[in-house]
Amino acid sequence: MASTASFIAQFNHRNIKILQHLGYEVHVAANFTHFGTSSSKSNQQFMQWLKVQHVVIHNVPIERRLGKFRQNISTLIILNHLMMKENYCFLHVHTPIASVLGRIVALKNHVPVIYTAHGFHFSKNSSKVNWFIFPIEWLLSFITDKLVLINQEDFLLARHYFHAKQIDYVPGVGVNFKLLSERQVDEHLLAKRELLKTLKLPKNSYLIIAVGELSKRKNHQVVVKALSILAMSNYHFVIAGRGKQRQSLLRLATQLGVANQIHFLDYRRDIRHFHLAADLAVLPSLREGLSRAGLEAVRDGVYLIGADIRGIRDYILNDEVGQVFNPRNANELAILIKKIFSGKKKGLSYSTESRLMKFDRTSVDKQMKEIYQSMGE
Repeated sequence: MASTASFIAQFNHRNIKILQHLGYEVHVAANFTHFGTSSSKSNQQFMQWLKVQHVVIHNVPIERRLGKFRQNISTLIILNHLMMKENYCFLHVHTPIASVLGRIVALKNHVPVIYTAHGFHFSKNSSKVNWFIFPIEWLLSFITDKLVLINQEDFLLARHYFHAKQIDYVPGVGVNFKLLSERQVDEHLLAKRELLKTLKLPKNSYLIIAVGELSKRKNHQVVVKALSILAMSNYHFVIAGRGKQRQSLLRLATQLGVANQIHFLDYRRDIRHFHLAADLAVLPSLREGLSRAGLEAVRDGVYLIGADIRGIRDYILNDEVGQVFNPRNANELAILIKKIFSGKKKGLSYSTESRLMKFDRTSVDKQMKEIYQSMGE
């Protein structure tokens, strides 16, 4: 269960298959009408995939973020009827409001719960306002059977303060790090040539890419500001994602005189090809759980500049992988970009590659299988 269908689609394909291999009938509850950050076509394809896999779909009007009080009450009633009707072995909840509503209804119906927290809203870098959610998570931890954290900061905080019966660290949803060794220089050159042609840019352009929705939290504006500081016309910022901040980013770029250096590619499925075209990846988020976008960039051999926050610094292990910066400091980012483009990039050592393998999907799937198996004991 999650707030939006897109969240299930992005992060739970393999969890569904793991459960089915363990002999479970799987149901998915999420908002398939207001489906989230994916495209309408992708949402339809995901629903079709679920049907082919014999997964039962429940279109529940869960809202993103905190939602509205009346809507949440209505959703609780729908979920309660669903729980009473179906004989669920356990519930696996994701996303904040879905986890709150799901755990309340599960308690009433005596259904065990796994909650994967994809990054608490409160962290060392959060504003004081975000910490008002802490008491809610603390209280709900008493009715959580297994609490799964995807970054070290959240894991240590939960282990110290929360009261779930079991607290586990599972580093994200996992990516296929075997692809790291398959990247060839020729692939990069071909992919870059194709993207330059698509964007109608000259051959001497440097491509700085970012994958993520166009939202305040993703903080793309700091890159726009850094480009204006650099004043290098052959540096281009290409964003793959959709969201409400597109027009405000365009206005900012126009004000700063770099509008012709900012390019929007909307939602993309061919992320690996997109990464292969890049000279540099940037992940300037103000808050992350464990950003899959950054992990995929590293997997695809792109040097990464990431915000110095939990969920990003977890895998920027050293300067072979990338470097971190203060996500509110455009000057610091500009200096880093110039330094990286003017220097020689290091390759990943065997030691660094070995340390990154804990984020590989094989390792993550093994941990999730063990967690699911323990729910049936």
